[in-house]
Amino acid sequence: MHIGLLGCGRWGKLILTTLTGLGIRVTVYDTDPDTRRLAVPLGAAASGASVADLANTDGLIVATPASTHRAVLEQIAYLGKPIFVEKPLATSYADALSIARLAMPPTFLMHIWRYHPGIRLMGELSQSGVLGEVLLLKTSRTNWTSPRTDTDSLRTLAPHDLTILLQILGYLPNPTAAVAERHGGVIRGLTAFLGLAPACVIDISTRYADKRREVRVHGTKGVAVLAGEKADCIDVWFGDDQTPVADWRHERLPFDTTPPLQLELMAFLEYLQGGKAPLSPLAEGVDIIRLLDAIEELT
Repeated sequence: MHIGLLGCGRWGKLILTTLTGLGIRVTVYDTDPDTRRLAVPLGAAASGASVADLANTDGLIVATPASTHRAVLEQIAYLGKPIFVEKPLATSYADALSIARLAMPPTFLMHIWRYHPGIRLMGELSQSGVLGEVLLLKTSRTNWTSPRTDTDSLRTLAPHDLTILLQILGYLPNPTAAVAERHGGVIRGLTAFLGLAPACVIDISTRYADKRREVRVHGTKGVAVLAGEKADCIDVWFGDDQTPVADWRHERLPFDTTPPLQLELMAFLEYLQGGKAPLSPLAEGVDIIRLLDAIEELT
């Protein structure tokens, strides 16, 4: 297998080392000469400054800043190689629609939380009826500032939470209300409400000193919690709204701890070898951007 990796910055380096750890040959394309020089010591077979260097690859992974995705995809569509694009697809719905109108080869989004074993287990719990009727789904995603400077916190963080809702519920609920914290007109924190039955709440911010990644599903028979991205189990407290604390039944449900990045890259590699398609087609990426714009319009 030979993969072309476009972009070898902070996240691109993680993709590169994960691919080479899986025994994959990688050629890196990056416009920055310093980044290109670092790629080979990190494990790349080669690096270059032209997309033509990727013509002999089996598939392409785009890990450039989101604001460049439209231009990059326009550049590489002619190669005809299947493409895996880092989230978000774009920084505006207009750009997302322009990408969708391109004559693209098979293109998929790297919505990493859809591959998280803990989130997949929460989806199974929610849909099995073990928790009773699901009443509330809440996500919290906070940290201090962001290495992504080309867009705001809504488009940096919330795509993860929207795809978590999708993975757990099986659909994307429509936004109903939102409040935002803006600094210089730029969204740095936001709470959004989506759907009604169940109600969904996503809370994001780059103004927290501590990093939080919590997902909660509240049902009539119990509450399931994924405490963070590094957790190795789901905590479930069984009981209804009248159950005394002394009568709670607590279970810890372990899950596979393979890193989600490795799992999503393996899904793309399996597709290139004739397997099933990755979870998030291009249309899903477009729909996520539509919802982000809809949420912003509510603030």
